[in-house]
Amino acid sequence: VELEEADQLAMERPPRDAGQGPPRSGYERLTADEMDEKRRQNEAYQYLCRLEEAKRWMEACLKEDLASPTELEESLRNGVILAKLGHFFAPDVVPLKKIYDLGQARFKACGLHFRHTDNINYWRDAMSHIGLPTIFHPETTDIYDKKNMPRVVYCIHALSLYLFKLGLAPQIQDLYGKVNFTDEEINHMKCELEKYGLQLPSFSKIGGILANELSMDEAAVHAAVLAINEAVEAGIVAQTMMALHNPSAMLRNLRENFAAVYQEVLYRAKVEKASNAKNRNPKEIPEGEDIYDRYLTQAEIQGNINTVNVKGALELVDDTLEGQDPQALYCALQDPILALRNLQRENADGYLDQLIADREQKALELGFIDLLEQEEIQAGIYVANERGDKERIVAQAVRHINSSIRRGVAEETTRALMNPEAQLPEIFPFAAHLYQQELSVLQQQQPQGELVQEELFVAVEMLSAVALVNQALEHRDASTFWKVLISSSLGLSEVEDSNAQRYFDNLLKRKLCSRDGKNEFLNWNDIQASVNDVNILVQEENNKVLAVRLINEALDQGSPEKILTALLLPSAGLCDVTLPNARRYHDVLIRARKQKAQASGDAGAMLWWEEIQQGISKANQDTETAKRSMC
Repeated sequence: VELEEADQLAMERPPRDAGQGPPRSGYERLTADEMDEKRRQNEAYQYLCRLEEAKRWMEACLKEDLASPTELEESLRNGVILAKLGHFFAPDVVPLKKIYDLGQARFKACGLHFRHTDNINYWRDAMSHIGLPTIFHPETTDIYDKKNMPRVVYCIHALSLYLFKLGLAPQIQDLYGKVNFTDEEINHMKCELEKYGLQLPSFSKIGGILANELSMDEAAVHAAVLAINEAVEAGIVAQTMMALHNPSAMLRNLRENFAAVYQEVLYRAKVEKASNAKNRNPKEIPEGEDIYDRYLTQAEIQGNINTVNVKGALELVDDTLEGQDPQALYCALQDPILALRNLQRENADGYLDQLIADREQKALELGFIDLLEQEEIQAGIYVANERGDKERIVAQAVRHINSSIRRGVAEETTRALMNPEAQLPEIFPFAAHLYQQELSVLQQQQPQGELVQEELFVAVEMLSAVALVNQALEHRDASTFWKVLISSSLGLSEVEDSNAQRYFDNLLKRKLCSRDGKNEFLNWNDIQASVNDVNILVQEENNKVLAVRLINEALDQGSPEKILTALLLPSAGLCDVTLPNARRYHDVLIRARKQKAQASGDAGAMLWWEEIQQGISKANQDTETAKRSMC
């Protein structure tokens, strides 16, 4: 076991500062009690390292922060984290909705509940489903009752190596000698381990045990794996590939185009493993050392091969996104090494759009362009599939609407429009004939004789607003009328707040006239025309008021020429104004204004348009009378 190293060092007293890692060699002899105490401290440190390794690996899988190593065991007892881990690698076996107390609110409030054991069993089922040998599986009571938590951590380590071999999870780190714990933490863990009264499992032997459990011919696998390690050490790519292809190695998914990358990655992994082993034991080749402390195991080799394959497949996906070729992207996504689920060829365009958007969003968040990971691509596929399914449902509903419009039955068309799957604005059944009539005209204007969902949405939104305008006029409801009239749904132009009542009165008059003409509804063109007419009429009135003011100002100045100029303004709209009668217009209008001022008692009284027109008519009549009398 790993603790043999502590026994080999136990004859020396290592000087050690608080908070440091494993003990280092010194020169003072230890007593028997000191040797035993140092062994127990080293055991506690090693176990804390295994807890930290398990913690970081689960965090990488679950994308969430977990409890510190000293608190991790307790946090695992309710099985929530373990069940979420089961969902990570076997989502069909452990769907999130099955996990009891997923947010752990019940656990935080009341502690453990017997139903938390369901979560633990879901995790065990997930491990059985993917084929992790049962020799690694802890019992439910080991976790729930905290009877043997080291066995649980040992299982997590075995699971990490197995998933890495399958290409389903990252590789767990070896942190021995790379992390520090305080004396208090080490002493606390030493006391906890003494409570178990158990010998810690040998974590370094997991690879060999896993290989033995999974292979039929242990000796052949062992020999093949040793040959691979030696070929990797030699650094000749062709020899490494030949060794990897040995059937006894039982390796899968070897790809010739990645041969040089396999060599490089396996060499780095082997060097790192040997370095970690040396870190645990400063002696070069201690007697009885397991060769797999320094050599890559079959599972580690397969895991690194999978890592290379996955990265290559992700790079190909990235290249197809750059090329914006949906069919090439679909082929890249089909690579078995990516293990992507629910790919649908008809959604290829949707995958391209979604993954390009995801890639751009990731680049914005990171500040640089990076490959999409498998889980990010899978998430994008799910989003695109969901959108594609919705689009197909909408398209089917739209086809039914178009068929109904062509058949010309207003009630049937309205029912088709009200189908929620069409995703249209609110429909008002009382306006069925309005929808049928207007949509039929719009449909006939399309080159293909079909309305698409976007066209239907805009048209229905507008027609529903038209229906509400008609209803408000029917009910003489000016308030609702105005709200609908200015709404963006109706989309009218040049609507003026000051003319609200005039619009209402004008449209009400139009509706009464249209009803006499057997037209039940005013349409959008009728409403816009009414708004335009009212605006023109109001503008003419405003212009006339301005002209009247200018005429009165000219009267104040007493100039016949200026009075004539003001009377001739087109905006004044006065009739029968002639140049020869300028002086008479001056005299008659001046006299009329004085008379009005005397009658009203207002010295500043002004003549209104009707009074000015009457004055012009009188002046013209006086002129005609004078001409006749001269004859």
